[in-house]
Amino acid sequence: MSLSAFFWRYARRYLGWIAASALALLLFGVASGLMFALLPPLFDEVLLAEGERPSLGGIPTRAEPSAVAEEPAASGPLGGIDRLRDRISAVASGAYQSFQDRLGVREGNPYLNPLTVTPVLFVLVFFVRGFLSFFSTYTFQRVGFGITTDIRNDLYEAVLRQSLRFHSAHPSGEIYSRVVHDVGKLQVAVSNRLLDLFQQTVTLIVCLGYLFLVHFRLATFCLIAMPAFIYPIARFGKSMRRASHRSQERLADLSSLLAEGVRSHRVVKAFGMEDFEGGRFRDASRRYLRINLRAQLLAAASSPVVEGIAAIGGAALFVYAGKMIRQGDLTVPLFLAFLTAVTVLYDPIRKLNKVNLVFQEAVASAQRVRDLLEIPDEIVDRPLAAPIEAVRQGLRFEGVTFGYGETRVLSELDLEIAAGEVVALVGPSGAGKSTVVNLLPRFFDPDAGRITIDGVDIRDLPLRNLRSLIGVVTQETMLFDDTVRNNIAYGRADLSPERVREAAVAAYADEFISELRHGYDTQIGEGGLQLSGGQRQRLAIARALLKDAPILILDEATSHLDTESELLVQRAIYNLMEGRTALVIAHRLSTVTRADRIVVMERGQIVEQGSHAELLARAGSYKRLYDLQFP
Repeated sequence: MSLSAFFWRYARRYLGWIAASALALLLFGVASGLMFALLPPLFDEVLLAEGERPSLGGIPTRAEPSAVAEEPAASGPLGGIDRLRDRISAVASGAYQSFQDRLGVREGNPYLNPLTVTPVLFVLVFFVRGFLSFFSTYTFQRVGFGITTDIRNDLYEAVLRQSLRFHSAHPSGEIYSRVVHDVGKLQVAVSNRLLDLFQQTVTLIVCLGYLFLVHFRLATFCLIAMPAFIYPIARFGKSMRRASHRSQERLADLSSLLAEGVRSHRVVKAFGMEDFEGGRFRDASRRYLRINLRAQLLAAASSPVVEGIAAIGGAALFVYAGKMIRQGDLTVPLFLAFLTAVTVLYDPIRKLNKVNLVFQEAVASAQRVRDLLEIPDEIVDRPLAAPIEAVRQGLRFEGVTFGYGETRVLSELDLEIAAGEVVALVGPSGAGKSTVVNLLPRFFDPDAGRITIDGVDIRDLPLRNLRSLIGVVTQETMLFDDTVRNNIAYGRADLSPERVREAAVAAYADEFISELRHGYDTQIGEGGLQLSGGQRQRLAIARALLKDAPILILDEATSHLDTESELLVQRAIYNLMEGRTALVIAHRLSTVTRADRIVVMERGQIVEQGSHAELLARAGSYKRLYDLQFP
């Protein structure tokens, strides 16, 4: 998708605001033109005494209603242009004269005289122009903030929908950089600089129109010199886009290191690697600094270059105008009026140069955001079957094959689990146990084969319905920086405090929760780090109990606990498994002896299955694992 199509997808939601802003900008241009048109009357009727009023171009004075800025008569196309300009000037002066006559403006009138009316009119036009500028600024901000907010929301939701394979390939720091920093640059460009782009362009067009009205040949001379301004602006912009793209990549590396260091601070401290991690971060910061300095070098150099070209152009204009004045083709007052308009013209060019630099940064950020949004979802929701409310028959893994890249993890796995049965998966690390349980809620999809619930392929079930059937408790308990109550209820505001407490009681968590300073309203900190490992695990079990899903996945739920905590967690787990179809992964074989069936896996295949006693009697792989733990 092109960047223009990408932005149009969001901009069309704000067409009303865009239309209002466009109308305000159009009227802003008209008001700017009126301000230019009122400058000659200000000079003629306010500053100069009657009889000393030169013709300054544009609208003539009241004392000289038929006078216009004169250039030597010419024939051919140039003469035709001059006649057209004179006609436009005459029409404008006639309209202004008619306006004054209808208003009753005359010399000697204490209120409606040329000395007061023109300045008052100029001030009114100025205030109207200011209001239009304010209104167009607000509407552009409304559109810009709306578009970038929608982009940020869509980007975050797209990241949440992606599979575990996506998250393994994209570090959290990179995702953070794109969601926060890249969209932030877009927000600055669209909300602020986009207004400057249009507003300054309107001002530029009005200025150019006025220049051609004042003196066609001088304006043509300026227009011919315009590419000398545009070329360096375009070159600086292209270099800025490349530098900005690399800067955002370096910032993503920096964010990844930061997130990794903060998340792993215990390991860093335990190994005494503060200096090592600090060195890695300093190296990344240095790379980020270098590319940022290059971007700032380009930004800082652009203004002097453009201003230098403007100085050269101004000098050339003086030389050309001086020659015309000596030849009698141009008057000094006319050149002063033209020079004033050229000075005003320079400000939009200078601002457009800065706008271009910001926009090139935004384009680089937009490309990164668009690329992330366009990564297709690996897990596609294709609800072809009716939702399932309960598991009545059971689960089946039929010829399931899965691999990470070139590495095959599961090979034509066949496994059947009856409804209400507790099945434990055991085996050495890398046997594929966690992959089996990750395939069930569709964190990944198998490369071959299928998984069914009550005979229905899980890929045909609505994704929300499938995951509502499954409760998960893992060894890495994920809690949020919120209250105990909200962590147990997790997004379900409809649950009463009594329901939450019942789940906590069943998970053997109510006792320690009651001892907390604010009970169920206690904030537990990021990741629940204010609690012990056993307490965090029991909160996760309470959350799973409250979900009341018919299928339960327990992935090493007791592996990091001390003996006392393990006993409490095991009791909570037995309460949790009651009446549910459960898949349990455990390296500690003492936690799986009560399972209805134990499945032993090696190298992505099932090598043994049966009860604890049956497998011990066979003296196979399970017996070897058991003997290693209980010699």
